[in-house]
Amino acid sequence: MPRARKIVGLDLGTRNVRAVWMQLQGAALRVTRVETFALPLDDQDAPQLIRAWLEKVGLANAFCSVALPGGSSIFQPGRLPHSDPRTPQQAAAMDLVQFNEMAGDTMRYAVHAFDAPSEPGHTFYLMAMARPMAIERVLQSALLLGVRPADLVPSSVALYNALEPLAGPHIQPWIYLDVGHQQTDVAIGLPAGLLFARAVPIGGKAFSDAVAQTAKLSPAQAEARKHSDAGLEGGDPALGAALTAVADRWISQLNSCLGVYRSQFGGPAFAPGQIVVTGGGARLRGLAAHLSAQLRLPIIRAADLPGAATAPDAQLWLGSADLAAGLATTALEFAPAQVSLLPAKLRDEIVFKEKKIYWFAAAVFGALALGLFSAYFLSGIRDERHYLQTESARLKNCDALVKQRDEIVKRGDLIRSRAGPVLQILSGGPLARETLTLVANSINPEDWITLFCDEASYLPQTPEAEPPKPPPKRSPFALFRDLRTGAPPAANNLSPSAANPVIDTGHPVFIIEGYTPDPSLGTVKELLARLRTSPRIAKTDLLADDRVLPPKDLPEKDASRLPPYRRFVIQIEVKVP
Repeated sequence: MPRARKIVGLDLGTRNVRAVWMQLQGAALRVTRVETFALPLDDQDAPQLIRAWLEKVGLANAFCSVALPGGSSIFQPGRLPHSDPRTPQQAAAMDLVQFNEMAGDTMRYAVHAFDAPSEPGHTFYLMAMARPMAIERVLQSALLLGVRPADLVPSSVALYNALEPLAGPHIQPWIYLDVGHQQTDVAIGLPAGLLFARAVPIGGKAFSDAVAQTAKLSPAQAEARKHSDAGLEGGDPALGAALTAVADRWISQLNSCLGVYRSQFGGPAFAPGQIVVTGGGARLRGLAAHLSAQLRLPIIRAADLPGAATAPDAQLWLGSADLAAGLATTALEFAPAQVSLLPAKLRDEIVFKEKKIYWFAAAVFGALALGLFSAYFLSGIRDERHYLQTESARLKNCDALVKQRDEIVKRGDLIRSRAGPVLQILSGGPLARETLTLVANSINPEDWITLFCDEASYLPQTPEAEPPKPPPKRSPFALFRDLRTGAPPAANNLSPSAANPVIDTGHPVFIIEGYTPDPSLGTVKELLARLRTSPRIAKTDLLADDRVLPPKDLPEKDASRLPPYRRFVIQIEVKVP
């Protein structure tokens, strides 16, 4: 993609200044304007005149693509076989090291690479180099004239980029010559790419000097006569001979340049097939024919190229502003040979200037998007905080309700645990009275009873999660249950072991505790036998020793006054009528 949609190619020549306005319309290039300014030969204040003309045509402080003169450029062609793992840029960088050592300076360079159909197994490249001082000199000159360089293209490359798209299809390389005032730019290339470029340090000024010396004219008069009646053939024989001598010297240097090309691109596939000439010096009468005869190659003018008739805008600049058109084409990145020696710092500045409005728009939209996102984020945080506060309050209420429920359940469990024995006693009161009467009628007169209660009261079940509770207070009558001489101290906890729980048989169970003077418990066994004969008694027997609670110690003075008696505990299971 090109960096810009429109650009101005500015060719700052010695005799003429040419500007071509070019822009992209869809996928095609269009030339919208061409301006030319001729500089006087005897005027020493050319920069001031150029600056005034640039302001007049609207190019003051504008971005323009400018040319690097051929004398300030160095070109190094090369080729890489496809088996070579290096890229053309890597190969050119290796060649650049040698040039830096020879030049004693760090050269700036650019690489143009392409594949030629005539040699499909190789990749061709052309490296353009220039000293940093030469580049800075051209850029400073452009800035002093009031324009800002948008691209810096070697003049030979700009010549090829301007004329090659109009050359039509051709297999042999073509030679493109731009005969300027001080030098002649040479470019040799194929439709696929540029093979060779060079600048010959002789141009139209040598012919003007020959006319001035021969005809004894001033430089301005010699320049005018050269384009009017002077020529290599016809007209004044003396002028013709002088111009022919200069043309031979010019062709000799051009032939030397072509000799360098032939040494690097040998073989019939790379033999030049045609010469295309342009520039002010190429209009000298008889020069094109003399050049064709000397080099033995057909020659045409740039205005006669095959594509010139079909290109709608070519006639605006072709033959008069070729370099300027090539500069604009290269700057728009629409050229067959893309070579630019503009420093990266200036290139970034151009991209910023060109895309500034879009970047500012992107920054504004980015700031708006960031503001909207921040507002949405803050609103989300506020809503989330409100939701968290609501949920926290709800959870606290739920926690308080759970605690309140646990307290109610705990209080209800405590009430049920305390009310259970009372309800059992109250509901079983008549049955207990009947059972106690039966026992009283069956017991031996020598024996006595110290305790009568239900099994749940005798062996209360303490929940595992609750701490042990102290036993209820005994009545004075229950005091005699603890009479046992020499008994060890009893534990304060009257709860039975968890290994001996109360077994629910479905019948009321009563516990009778008493004492007998019979050590063998004979009278107690008789009591049990008589109770078993009663139809109301389901089961009766002595309570197992591991379930009998030990009696508490009595004071020593009370224990010494009581004779030894044997304690017994009977369990009676009564049938419910």
